[in-house]
Amino acid sequence: MNIAIVGVGEWGKNHLRVFSELSQINKIKLWDINKKQSDIQTYKSEFAKNYEEILDDKGTEAISICSPASTHYSLAKAALEADKHVFVEKPMTLSFKEAEELIVLTKKNKKVLMPGHIFRFDPAVEKLKEIWSSLGNIRFLASSRMGLITPRKDCGVIFDFAIHDIDLSCYLLNQTPLEVSAVSNDQGKNNSFEDVAFVNLYFKNGITANIAVSWLSQKKIRELLVVGDKKSAKIDYMRQELTIFNKTITPHADSFGAFKLLKAEGNEFKPYIKNEEPLKKELMHFVACVLNKKKPIIDGADALKTTKIIEAAYLSIREKMSVRI
Repeated sequence: MNIAIVGVGEWGKNHLRVFSELSQINKIKLWDINKKQSDIQTYKSEFAKNYEEILDDKGTEAISICSPASTHYSLAKAALEADKHVFVEKPMTLSFKEAEELIVLTKKNKKVLMPGHIFRFDPAVEKLKEIWSSLGNIRFLASSRMGLITPRKDCGVIFDFAIHDIDLSCYLLNQTPLEVSAVSNDQGKNNSFEDVAFVNLYFKNGITANIAVSWLSQKKIRELLVVGDKKSAKIDYMRQELTIFNKTITPHADSFGAFKLLKAEGNEFKPYIKNEEPLKKELMHFVACVLNKKKPIIDGADALKTTKIIEAAYLSIREKMSVRI
């Protein structure tokens, strides 16, 4: 199949690299309002004069959108109206209404619309989902996603960082939160969007997901902790590592020797995780869905749900109160 990539900045170049490695891709077209062909010389590709050229090209079956978040809706809408399959990086849109419109277009034209939630394809997340039931009844989830990042000009840290953990919380628990509360601040005085936020999701059975995100942390952190009544689990996304903590630890050790043996008795272990690139797995899945006319494991409906939760979080911030979903 032939594909076009719109937006070949830092992340778009990764899309170009991956698509260039896939045997199913015959031809790649590129378009970026700020770049030209001479900027991208590593891979075989062709620069379009403008977006309309890509939309009018009957040979281009799919478009991957990696442009700024504020452009996602208009570009995806035009692509779907031009009868193209669409992969769009997160956030799919910046509003619930826009997400709804894209879903309607997708169903009308019978196209694949896949939002880019890359951590669904992280091998550590896949392994956690596989052993999820062994954790027992889930008590809470705690996510930290922080780093020293240049503030974005088109959205805040909730749409940039927390969106991953909101999606993963719903995915792992297989449910939507009943209520949301959030606080945020513009500590870096960006004056446009929040650069630090704390989002709490309240699910049925008393399960809470606590999400902390920031662009201002000197230390890069990408972690998820899940606590169940049988076992707990922790993902270190940077190491692509999953640790399982068994609840068989003796509450009291009669001697120092017994204390030292607690961990040896199986308090924690790290299951084997195959080292695979999540982005490559994600884009391979998109291509397979287009070629085989199948629904992706994450689609517009998932992005719609996440956007609704984020809008509730922003309402909570403004009104300084919890918001029912």
